[in-house]
Amino acid sequence: MGVEYRHFLVVNDPDWRPRVDTVSRVEQVLRTWGLATRLEKAVDLTAGLNEELTGESIANVPDGGIAYVYQGVQGAAVAKIAGPSEYGVGDDERYTMRTTLVVGNDYRIQWSSESIYFELTSPPTEDGVPIEATDEEPFDILFDESFSSEQATSPPVVTIHVEEHAQANVGWDAYQGFWRAAVVIDFGKDLPAFSETRHELPERTFVSAVSEAFRGPIVEVGEFY
Repeated sequence: MGVEYRHFLVVNDPDWRPRVDTVSRVEQVLRTWGLATRLEKAVDLTAGLNEELTGESIANVPDGGIAYVYQGVQGAAVAKIAGPSEYGVGDDERYTMRTTLVVGNDYRIQWSSESIYFELTSPPTEDGVPIEATDEEPFDILFDESFSSEQATSPPVVTIHVEEHAQANVGWDAYQGFWRAAVVIDFGKDLPAFSETRHELPERTFVSAVSEAFRGPIVEVGEFY
């Protein structure tokens, strides 16, 4: 047991949509920075299906979305983007559990932690009529409820509640609380030192590269679990 940490880099734009080359662009950034050395699996997130994809279907993003899960990595690549460890260990002992790339058209409500609660105030609507969330459990609890945006005429509204002790951790000035695309780096028990302060990766060049690859603004959200 013990405290673990993961870091979300989400596209903070309600009008953002993936393009044909979005996955290849973001994957190239992750590969360049040593975070996408091996694809473990790809999961279809369309309408809550959560089915593992194989073969050619991996390269084709379903309308609802797909999650690409990359094997965790060790060593200097981790230290380069995350800075020093909270425990003062050497670069060769650093690691991630996994990195996940999620891309699609569905609205996904940010997963809540004990410190930051993302409250769905209003679901997306179609001509004023609320759209129902997908029925099945979200994939690997990377997000809370998800909603198809195929017919949506307005996005969801999310109210964010931050506990007093966690306010110094917040690394955004304005966040909509939902997303269509994200990179999630799971550090597990290898807590980066920055996780005790403002939840922003020290290597800003990496964050800028992710933003450019997505063609959208990035917000960073840290989570202890």
